[in-house]
Amino acid sequence: MTVVGVSGTRELTERQAAQATKQLRSLLDRATKLHVGDATGIDAIAYKNASKQMEVELHETEGRKPYQLQQRSKRMVDALMKDRGTLHAFVNKPCPEGITVNSWAGSGTWGTVRYAIAKGVTVKLHWLIEPCGQPDWMQQKQLSLL
Repeated sequence: MTVVGVSGTRELTERQAAQATKQLRSLLDRATKLHVGDATGIDAIAYKNASKQMEVELHETEGRKPYQLQQRSKRMVDALMKDRGTLHAFVNKPCPEGITVNSWAGSGTWGTVRYAIAKGVTVKLHWLIEPCGQPDWMQQKQLSLL
C-alpha cells in the first residue's frame, strides 16, 4: 500500500498550478491512499485528482484561525504517521525563520513539514519555484539518519 499525504500553498500562479497538477497526477497514479486537508490551492488540486479507486481521508478544519489550521495539519500528519506514509509538500517560498514544531508563523506548509519530520514521517519537497535550499533543521535531521 502506498500512502501519501499532501500539503502546500493555498495561493498559486497559473504556471505553479499547472506544474503541481502534473506532479500530483503522477504521484497519485501510484498511490492507494491519500491524506489531504480541506484548503484551497494544493489541497484542492490533490483532492480533485485523486482516483476513484483510491481511499481518501479528507482532514477538515474547524475554522480558519491559524491555530485551527495548524491542528488540522497535525491531525493529518499523525494519521499519515500511523499509515506509514510520506508527506509531499508543495512549496513556493523559502522557509521563514523561526519555524518550530509549535510555531508555524509565516507558513503552514513549512510548519507541517517541520512537524512531520519531528514525528519521523518521510518528507519529499516539490519546489514550485527555483529550489532555495532546505532549512537547517531539515538538513540536521537528514544527517542524523545516516
